[in-house]
Amino acid sequence: MLPTVESHLRAVDVDTYMADNDIGEMFLNFMLDVELRQFAGVDLSLLFPEELFPGVSCLYERWERMLMGFRPSPYLTTRDLMRLEPRFKGSRLDPKNVFRWDRVIMNLPGMSQYTPGKPWVYRARKDGTMAADLFLYIDDLRPTGPSKRECWDASHQVGSRLTWYGLQDAARKRRDASRTPGAWAGTVIHTDGEEVLLLVSQEKWDKTKKWVAWMKEHTSEGLAFSHKELE
Repeated sequence: MLPTVESHLRAVDVDTYMADNDIGEMFLNFMLDVELRQFAGVDLSLLFPEELFPGVSCLYERWERMLMGFRPSPYLTTRDLMRLEPRFKGSRLDPKNVFRWDRVIMNLPGMSQYTPGKPWVYRARKDGTMAADLFLYIDDLRPTGPSKRECWDASHQVGSRLTWYGLQDAARKRRDASRTPGAWAGTVIHTDGEEVLLLVSQEKWDKTKKWVAWMKEHTSEGLAFSHKELE
C-alpha cells in the first residue's frame, strides 16, 4: 500500500520542515528472482564468436536486475523498499534517534479537546512535539521534522542507510529541508503560515484541465472516445 497525502498530513504541523530524498535507477537496485533469470538472457555468439571455446556452442548472458517494462517490477521493488522502512527509521525508543516517538495522540472530531488545526492521529515525543517521520512513494522519500536541523538529520539518516543497504541515494536530486518544499506524490504542502496549506502541483492541475477540455470537445462535437485515452 502506498501512502497518500492524507498519510503525509499526519506528520505535518505549522512550522514542520520537509525534505526530499530520491532513489536513483529504482528498478536496478533490486535483484530479479533467481528462477526468472534463465528467461532473461541473450545469445551473443554471433557478436563475439572469438569468446567461444571447445565444447561451448553459445555465449549466453543473462540479466539479474529487476526488468524495466516487467509488469510486477513496480510492486516488487516498492514492497522490498517498504520492508526496509523500519530500518531507515531505527528504534523509536532510542533518545538519540531523530525518528524517536513516545505515544500516539488521537485528536478526533467529537472529543472535548479536539483541535481542528491538528491531524486526527499523530505521533508525539515525550515533550509533546510532533515526531519526525518518513513517507515512501515509489522512489520519492519524504522525511519530516519539527525543525530544519532535525529534518536535515532525518534526510541524512535515510540517505546513509539507503547506501548501507546497497540502494542508490541520488544526492543530486535531494532537496534541502523547507517549510515550502516542492511537489510530492502530485501534491504540495506549505507550513510557513498560520495553518497548513495543501495544494495540487501545477503539472497535475495542467493535466486535469487538459483532459476536461478534451472530454468537453468530444462531447460537444459528437466525436468518438478512444478507450485508451479514457483510461
